[in-house]
Amino acid sequence: MLRLYTFNISHFSEKVRWALDFEGVPYEESVLLPGPHMLVTRRLSKRSHVPLLVHDGRVVQDSSVVLDYIGTQLGGGELVPRNQSLDEAHALEREIDRAFGLGVQRVLYSFMLSERKLVTELWSFGGPKWARAFYALAYPGVAYAVSRMYKTADAARVAESRERFRIMFDKLDALLVEQPYLGGQAPSRVDITAAALLAPVCRPPEHRVPWPCAVPERVQEFEAELRDRPTWKHVLRMYAQHRAPRAADATQAVAS
Repeated sequence: MLRLYTFNISHFSEKVRWALDFEGVPYEESVLLPGPHMLVTRRLSKRSHVPLLVHDGRVVQDSSVVLDYIGTQLGGGELVPRNQSLDEAHALEREIDRAFGLGVQRVLYSFMLSERKLVTELWSFGGPKWARAFYALAYPGVAYAVSRMYKTADAARVAESRERFRIMFDKLDALLVEQPYLGGQAPSRVDITAAALLAPVCRPPEHRVPWPCAVPERVQEFEAELRDRPTWKHVLRMYAQHRAPRAADATQAVAS
């Protein structure tokens, strides 16, 4: 059996969850909390980040590497684009990972880390009963670590990430004007990547996290630049049409 270690809120975790679900690969999921997760992941790997997949004694990290593993080791074939070479798909996926993966983390956390109650609710969702009590004490330290990791206090880096975000939106918008999916005529790993990584911005109702209706004004301003563009609509369509819930939810929240 595969075991996948994730955060509920992690858009890279969602990318891997979706890929496994899309391919119909059975797995068990252990949902960790940001901060305490290292008690678990450091026992499995030198690197502490999630998603982390464990299969037959092997540990696989980095979302795109996990998707490759699904295709080569777990019999996955649906993720392969039909009208695009695998090299082209990998190149576009890497661009999306850089623009939206880091972009969402850096830009949104630059706006939201000061919103302690809101971020605590998001980090605690689906976690153990003691999660909120933990963040009541540990939030300043965890938030500082997150800020350092994503350079959210560096205005120049945040501005650069916002610009890269816009450029990537322009590129994907242009593709979606010409074809229904980023890889051609059917959904593929590229579409799942874009939809999963943009979920915290577009907040599709089908996502497992109950995104807040009220977000800070600066988040609203950022989203207003993107809302209702082809890529935004594509994210919502991907979730509505292709993000089927798991038949049997084996999610397990763990502390250590």
